[in-house]
Formats: sequence, structure tokens, C-alpha cells
Amino acid sequence: MNLLLLRPEDRQEDGSYAICDTRAQHMLEVLGVTPGDHVRAGVLDGPRGTATVLGIEEARITLSMSLEPQAPARPNIDLLLALPRPRSLKKLLPEVTALGVGRIMLTETYRVEKAFFGATLLRPENHRPLLYEGMMQAKLTHLPEVTVQRKLWQVLKQLPERFDDHIKLVAHPEATAPLAQVRLPRKKPVLLAVGPEGGFIDKEVQQLCDAGFSAITMGDNILRVETACVSLMAQIDLLRQQS
Repeated sequence: MNLLLLRPEDRQEDGSYAICDTRAQHMLEVLGVTPGDHVRAGVLDGPRGTATVLGIEEARITLSMSLEPQAPARPNIDLLLALPRPRSLKKLLPEVTALGVGRIMLTETYRVEKAFFGATLLRPENHRPLLYEGMMQAKLTHLPEVTVQRKLWQVLKQLPERFDDHIKLVAHPEATAPLAQVRLPRKKPVLLAVGPEGGFIDKEVQQLCDAGFSAITMGDNILRVETACVSLMAQIDLLRQQS
């Protein structure tokens, strides 16, 4: 945990914060904090700063916060993801969150098993701890917006309204355009589409391209979804830095 992430429910009436869950356990058992100690902290969807330990009572820690004037900017890469198997999604969520993702839109494609949509992991109370894990790892405070919409065509229909200013890329092993040759201005938002195991079928790739996406590839190697997402996001960040 590189950042203590505080949530609205942690705030007390006097303006202090109190925690008594795994965050407190980590601070006590791993960091070994005592009253007067300072730790890096941030408020959910708000600014970062420094938390000072005011008191410790059994497993309950009370803190005061000194915050920076402004919250960090929302990450400007969004992910359109064909719903992977729950085990893969569980691995993927903290990793893409740590890399900095604004929205994660989960959808159904031809090669997605319909049974995946019954996974309990899709409930906010079950996947949010994974998002928090990624945020605390990377010192982020912005909680990614996670949505589930079954039909790909319905998602694409909404894109002009919400993502008109984005550079849209779809990862496709059979594409001829290398990602490394795509020009990505540093501040331009990106919407990245990643298919399921086996990839998008040709009809879906055409639908995406008709909606303004450009098909790109990282090479001949076929990667697992969780590996592909992390690799693509890391390369996009590098290309932005080089622009």
C-alpha cells in the first residue's frame, strides 16, 4: 500500500478520519505506525496529501488530513473490454487501475460466454476492493467507472456522445498497423478496445472501425487478455511520453 485511500464513510463529525479494517491492519502490522506518524494518503475522488496518526485504540486508527489544493486529473485512457472469464477479470482490474484508467466498459461479444455475466464479481461491492487495491498501489485517488452493457452495438451507439474527442484504437492480431507507429499526443484521450480470448470476430472489428476505431497490433504473439491490456496501456503511455 503506497497510498492510504480514505473514503467518505471514514470521515468523522469533527473532520478527522477513522479506519478499522485491512487498511488499519496494514498500517499497524506492516508500517508499524504510532501516534504522530505521517503517511501518504488521499481522499477517494479527491486530492492527495498527508495523514497524521492522532490515536490508536486496539485496531482503530484516527487520523487528521492535510490535503493538496487540487485533486489529480482523471486518467485520460478508457477501456472497452469484452468481458473476460471472472478469474481473468479479477487479475486484470487492479492492474489496469494502477496503470491509470478512467472508465472500464464491459460488454458481450461473439466469443464471450454468456455465463460470465452472472459472475458475482460484476457487483460493485465485489469488484471495488480490487480497484482500491490498484489505486493504493499506484497512489491514485480517481475511482474508475465500471459499467456492464451486454450488446456491443449499444455501446458503439453511445460513443459519439461520450467519446467523440477520443483517439479510438482496437487491438486486433491480424491488423497491419503497428501500435508503435500511431501518433498519440500526450493530452489526447484514448479509448482502447480489447477483445476476448480468441479476439473479436471480423464482423465486430468492422463494426468498431465503422464507429471510428483504428485497428492496431503489437506483433504476432497472441496474448492473454490480462497481459494484452497491461502491455497495450503501457505502450500507449510510452508513446504519449515520446510525442
